[in-house]
Amino acid sequence: MSTDSIILHPEFIPSFERFAHTIRIEALDDVRDQVEQLFAVASERLKPAAILRVAYIDGFSTEGELPAVHIEGQDFRGKALSVLKDIHRVIPYVATCGTEMESFDLGGFDFLAPYWLDAIKLQALGTARKALFDYCRTKYGMGKPMSLNPGSGNVDIWPIQEQQKLFNLLGETDTIGVRLTESSLMIPNKSISGLIFTSPAVDYESCAYCERLDCPDRRVPYRQTL
Repeated sequence: MSTDSIILHPEFIPSFERFAHTIRIEALDDVRDQVEQLFAVASERLKPAAILRVAYIDGFSTEGELPAVHIEGQDFRGKALSVLKDIHRVIPYVATCGTEMESFDLGGFDFLAPYWLDAIKLQALGTARKALFDYCRTKYGMGKPMSLNPGSGNVDIWPIQEQQKLFNLLGETDTIGVRLTESSLMIPNKSISGLIFTSPAVDYESCAYCERLDCPDRRVPYRQTL
């Protein structure tokens, strides 16, 4: 791990009401005991976390049709990176729901249990993300922190394969239990990575350029162009 990396371990207090709404618990009377049991176990075990550090942009260029940002020896390319043209400082990060339920045996539960578990893990990830953004506001004076996320949106927005370079900036992300697969997906599945930045001239939200219109985590309407 980089010597200037920071690890956050926020307290996780999940909402059963929100969980119940997400999984539509009113239709699960026959397995209500299993739902409550899984919620209790996951609520007790999950330990959301985030790792971050300050990094500085060495240069910005346009190579071919894609903007390129150079950050401490790593070259990133993607349309979304155009918003960093006049930015000098970014916060690379990885946030996760925690690894504590990855090996939990769901064999004795209903076939919908993985979906229920993901709903709880998503709350844990939200806790980690909120702690991360709150830290950036307090520690670095970012009044409105924004995040660029590899793999969010169409492939040319910022390809998910760029995630490996982001992990290189952070160092040992396995200190919070997150690792990359060969296809650049993160494990645990409810994890996010990105670059946090702030700018009075930019209002960026990755959801705006993602064509998955039915995404349950969508925060803003879809826009067709960047």
